[in-house]
Amino acid sequence: MTVETKGRRAVFAFMQSGSAPALRGLMLGVSLAVGLMLGMAMVFSQSASAQSSEDKPTGETTVESDGSQSQMASSETPSGEATSAVVFMYHRFGEGDYPSTNIQLDQFKAHIAELTNGDYTVLGVPQIVTALENGEGLPDRSIGITIDDAYRSVYQDAWPIFRENDIPFTVFVSTEQLDSGYSNYMTWDMVRELARDGVTIGGHSQHHSHLPDLDIEAVKAELAHSAKRFEEELGYVPEIFAYPYGEANADVLTAVKDAGYRAAFGQQSGAMHTGSDFMYLPRFALNEHYGAMDRFKLAANSLPLKVTDITPSDYTLKRNPPAFGFTLKEQAPNIACYPSEGEATMTRLGDERVEIRLDGPVSSGRWRINCTGMGPDSRWHWFGMLYTVP
Repeated sequence: MTVETKGRRAVFAFMQSGSAPALRGLMLGVSLAVGLMLGMAMVFSQSASAQSSEDKPTGETTVESDGSQSQMASSETPSGEATSAVVFMYHRFGEGDYPSTNIQLDQFKAHIAELTNGDYTVLGVPQIVTALENGEGLPDRSIGITIDDAYRSVYQDAWPIFRENDIPFTVFVSTEQLDSGYSNYMTWDMVRELARDGVTIGGHSQHHSHLPDLDIEAVKAELAHSAKRFEEELGYVPEIFAYPYGEANADVLTAVKDAGYRAAFGQQSGAMHTGSDFMYLPRFALNEHYGAMDRFKLAANSLPLKVTDITPSDYTLKRNPPAFGFTLKEQAPNIACYPSEGEATMTRLGDERVEIRLDGPVSSGRWRINCTGMGPDSRWHWFGMLYTVP
């Protein structure tokens, strides 16, 4: 059977068929999906303009006697039956001049209070990666925290709060931003201090470039120079990576893997799981416009919408408008998909295949789509993709 829906009519049809609690849940989920897409669009534009301006957490990392940093998961990683985890992404803390990449400190403290209320297990990102790569179970509602770009407010404002609450986190560093000595970024001394305290340091390229826009030799040079600077300043090269702006393509992914990184993160929404592409892992982005507690809780409690046979398979589009689709690995009858641009027609081919077609081309830059469905466990199952549009 083929079921076709057009844009918002798909949402309304499901709303009309649900109970009152389901309606409220759907509306909140729709709000979260749209909010996170809009928030990320603002993060991208703000990040682009920002480049030209200016007691050890448990189980995150181990600093070896020779000064190197081991990011492999410790033997104390708690176990469970969950096969997924949610990873959050921040940028700035308490920097009100940059609302699209900033989280207000009162919002951030509320996030920390939620994460430490006993419902969640916050783990180091390397621990999560190792457990899921090895097919090992994690506690339900496992959370990882990442921060992109190494702004100075991470050191001054966020780190004391993380440390006070014994929460591990990861900072992704673009080496040239530190080498240039911009006053709004951390110094290498600050990064070393964080690393000695157990904070995981990750790679983020040399110049924070739009990597798919570069020829592949330039991408390799970015990665090689970044590795050289890490080795010189920290005595080791990080094991995990985050793509600047979340942008990648097949050649970039291969270059990052060949450079020695064992996992890499984009900026698409969703929960990571054992079947994820570990060279393009999802994260939920947070900023002050989209850092409200209802959205935070929904994301923190989300589960993966497990899919396979994703098209397009390359994360940079070669066809515009995109012909987007995927095959469900588990039954999910109430899926709705929300593109960041374009009016979408969703077609269900039997119980498994989902195809999305847009009414026209999308703008160059980044195009994202979020597909969600309420599971029988009353938690949102989430699958998001981000594509670079030439």
